[in-house]
Amino acid sequence: MLSLEGEHATFRSRHRGVATWLAVLLLAAGAARAQEQSPASSVATPSCGMRGAGDVRPRVGLALGGGGARGIAHISVLRKIEELRIPVDCIAGTSMGALVGGLYASGMPAQDLRELVESTDWKRLFDDSLARPERSYRRKQDDRDSLTTVGVGITRKGLRLSPGLLQGERILAMFERNTLGVSAIEDFDLLPIPYRAVATDLNTGEAVVLDHGSLAMAMRASMSLPGIFQPVEVDGRVLLDGGLVNQVPVDIVRGMGADIVIAVDVGTPLDKLDRNASLLQVVSQISGMMTTGNTRRQLQTLADRDVLIVPELGDDVATGDFEKVGEALAIGDRAADAAHADLARLGASQEVYAASRSQHGVEATAPVVEFVRLDNETGYADEMLLDQLRIPVGQQLDADAVESRILRVYSLGTLASVTYEVVREDGRTGVLVRARAKPQGPNYLQLGLTYSSDFEGTFESTLRAGVLFSPLSPFGAEGRVILSVGSEPGLGAEYYHPLDVSNRNLLYARVGYDNPNIHVFDAAGNNFATYDVRVLGVRLQATREFGNYGALSIGTEFGKGKAKVEVGDPALEEFEFDQGALYALVNVDRLDSLFFPRHGHYLALGYTVSRDWLGSDAEYDKFDLDAMLARSFGRHAVQLGGRYHVTTSGQLPLQDRYRLGGRTRLAGFRLNQLTGQHYTVVFVGYSYQLAEVFGRSAQVGGTLEFGNAWERRADVSLGDGILNGSVYLGFDSWLGPMQLGYGWRETGDGVIFLEIGQAF
Repeated sequence: MLSLEGEHATFRSRHRGVATWLAVLLLAAGAARAQEQSPASSVATPSCGMRGAGDVRPRVGLALGGGGARGIAHISVLRKIEELRIPVDCIAGTSMGALVGGLYASGMPAQDLRELVESTDWKRLFDDSLARPERSYRRKQDDRDSLTTVGVGITRKGLRLSPGLLQGERILAMFERNTLGVSAIEDFDLLPIPYRAVATDLNTGEAVVLDHGSLAMAMRASMSLPGIFQPVEVDGRVLLDGGLVNQVPVDIVRGMGADIVIAVDVGTPLDKLDRNASLLQVVSQISGMMTTGNTRRQLQTLADRDVLIVPELGDDVATGDFEKVGEALAIGDRAADAAHADLARLGASQEVYAASRSQHGVEATAPVVEFVRLDNETGYADEMLLDQLRIPVGQQLDADAVESRILRVYSLGTLASVTYEVVREDGRTGVLVRARAKPQGPNYLQLGLTYSSDFEGTFESTLRAGVLFSPLSPFGAEGRVILSVGSEPGLGAEYYHPLDVSNRNLLYARVGYDNPNIHVFDAAGNNFATYDVRVLGVRLQATREFGNYGALSIGTEFGKGKAKVEVGDPALEEFEFDQGALYALVNVDRLDSLFFPRHGHYLALGYTVSRDWLGSDAEYDKFDLDAMLARSFGRHAVQLGGRYHVTTSGQLPLQDRYRLGGRTRLAGFRLNQLTGQHYTVVFVGYSYQLAEVFGRSAQVGGTLEFGNAWERRADVSLGDGILNGSVYLGFDSWLGPMQLGYGWRETGDGVIFLEIGQAF
């Protein structure tokens, strides 16, 4: 995933599409021509290593190629180099080679590098999203809306697409954390080992040799694969993956002054295709030719005394196989051992090697932060972002804490990037934070779908589209318009307004027209009537958030509506109604998923008062409680929960009655089949995670549920409870939760259900 070479295999397996590959192909072709015409790959002043007294040996430089997970094999070569006491005087790397080379140049020994790649959660590293329990209350509420931001902005000129799937926030943070000892060094010649990273200029197709600035950003720029990672801007140039123009940078390290080059090629060879190859395969093959072509030209410049190492990774480790760290290291070990004789002649005496290594040491402790400076190119106020980051001055930099807070700011959803680096200014050490807004904003398209069917005549589907406007104020106010078409059309607008820099005290307002369907069932479970309900309503709410744990809200809502029979006995009368209520809510939400939870807990506690002096034509009080606890054990998880909803006084009108049916709401009944003034349900569930697709869980599971609905509170009794159960296959998709299953109940027929976008 970190270089162009071999990415055609990864893309093909992930079905990225021909359009992306055509763009990559055209760029690669232009880049290759630009390099042939003007190879921007030489360095005028030799910088390859300092010399101690009596050290007259040839300068040795490393050229480490790109190859994604295949590049982990570089570490095995470094291990062999240390074993043979070969002083490394300079390093140039591309993509994954830039990553390994940059960390080694910063002073990290090969063994530490090996431990780092073995302990890294690579799947998580390539996921910029914040774990759901750590998101703000506002972002957690988005789950209930079943709307997903799809990477498309709406501007006056039309739609604008996101420049990449990933910004690489976690990757860059990992680089920063592991290079803190040299983070204030801007001249890469002054690193323990002089270093260069190779990238590609998006606008000229030229190779760009990064020799100064932020070491972490240089490594990140070298691995900006088109269509996957967003390009990086360095010194006014927009940079892509260096493998497009110089996959194994032999000329770069030789230009640094290396007398002998050790080149390591971990690129993926071309596929063997026949005349029946698909268009995608052909485009992938041609793009691979561009990379293997510039690799071949570089390797042809190697002289007899240079050393070329090509680990035989074959099909055993593909570009994206970061879960195969052990295999990549083992194959690298074999390649390094095979090159033992060629490498051994480059070894130095114990004294010379020790003197060389002594120059590679770095300060292991984190620097003390003397100032924090923000380079803010967003619509958010500086004080709001700094309050979210909370980097203390006068203390040692806590890289883990800074990374966590940066990801929390990034999870606002409207930032292209939030990065930090340690800098030296006027003799002081500080932290420079850069925040960039998404180029497709500030108006973002959101899409969602709700669908349900019991395969017995009940079928509903609603497509939802929204436009999120954010930020609308320096403290991060947001607005949103949502249009729904289908079984339950509607149009709504909402506004969310933080009152302070910490976003703890909030105001919320919504006005909307909703057109839900209310199904009425008889005792036998037959849907004998469906009411078409139309409501125009307003909601006003004040909220106090408590970190990312939960919130306390109070609010009021008003509405006017009409209900008439759409399907059923025409003798059933239509009616109009007025709504007016006050409510209070307490919400604690630490679930990892609102729909298919595997870990965490949830509590929602509410009380609603409806009165005529608020404009309602029905007077009642109701109390609502929902709770869930989930725990995971490897791929296994269990859930335990309950629901208790009662009308404490008065009577609920038809449109406000409690409705049951569906998983964790008595799964043996159809959606909304049971109605009543009161209901209670307890349930226990089990799930097994089949797979995780880009952070989204696919699982199989089941529930046992017990409960019922009643018209009179005096009738609420465990003796009237009905045992239900379900088995289901579920996927927490981008469109919302998808589940296909079977619900059973002890009294009556079961039901097959298919649902998309329904809350738990």
